[in-house]
Amino acid sequence: MQDGIMLIISGPAGSGKNTVAERLMSEFPNIERVITSTSRQPRGQEKNGIDYHFLSVEDFESGIKSGEFLEYAKVHDRYYGTSKSAIETPISKGKDVILIIDVQGAETWKNIAKENAALGKRITSVFVAPDSIDELRKRLKGRATESEAEIDRRMETAVFEYTKADLFDKKINSKSRDEDYSALREIYLSAKAK
Repeated sequence: MQDGIMLIISGPAGSGKNTVAERLMSEFPNIERVITSTSRQPRGQEKNGIDYHFLSVEDFESGIKSGEFLEYAKVHDRYYGTSKSAIETPISKGKDVILIIDVQGAETWKNIAKENAALGKRITSVFVAPDSIDELRKRLKGRATESEAEIDRRMETAVFEYTKADLFDKKINSKSRDEDYSALREIYLSAKAK
């Protein structure tokens, strides 16, 4: 591997993690988003190979059996995971990568980092979430992409995810987009300087 680093950005749905990560990638062209895989259907304008690799349940399970994934999890009855090639290919070219992942998947990365020292020393994990669960619910409703039942299910998951915040290397108490971005930018530059 060359000198690329990896930021793992996680937090509950609606925390703003995608927004700040995309802004960081637009400022720093050497950062590439890791395209993860999922068995869920695309939402809105999502595109295969850009937002996710959208796989059928059968294809995802086949990839699991053949060892193609560094990690995977079943969340809300859907598979999500990170293939080996999604990480190794860009880092081997000296790129920095951002992995935007759910908290369950990020927890798995702690073990991957322990088992793979070469990759582990390149990883900084970041938890993004607003102070209150009420603010999170307000944000999810504001997105208008999920049903009320889906929001309720995501809120149940979020309560659990908040309990895992201390497992991360860094935390961003989500406020405004600019404040969140400033905090993430500082974390990135600090990790890059190591």
